Amino acid sequence: MVKLAEETLVAVGRMTVAATELEHVLSRIGAGDADADEIFARAGAPLLAAREAARSAGPAFRDEYANLVEGAATQLAVGQAALRAVWRGGRTDPALFDEITVRLLRCRDALHERIGVPTEG
Repeated sequence: MVKLAEETLVAVGRMTVAATELEHVLSRIGAGDADADEIFARAGAPLLAAREAARSAGPAFRDEYANLVEGAATQLAVGQAALRAVWRGGRTDPALFDEITVRLLRCRDALHERIGVPTEG
C-alpha cells in the first residue's frame, strides 16, 4: 500500500483540480450547440468534443486550435500517468505534481486567451 505524505496529497489535489478545470474548459469549447455540462459529466467526452470542434474550425485557426487542444490532451495524460505511476513505485515528491499543475493551468489559460472559451450563461 502506498502512503503519501501530506504535502504530496495536497499537490495531487491541486493537480486534480487543475486537470478538472481544464476538462471543463474543453467541454465548453467542444459544446457548440450541445450542453457543455452534459459533455463535462462524461469521462473523456470533453477532450473528444474539443478535438471535433478543432477539426470543424475555420481554416485560418484550425491548426492553432488543434495544437492547443492536443497540448491540453498531452498534459492531461501526463498528469494521469504521474498519478498512476505512484502505485508502481514512481515519484511521489510534491514538486512533480506542482510542475504538472503549472502546465495544466498554462493550457487552460492559452485556451481562454487564444480561442475564447464560451462562458456559462
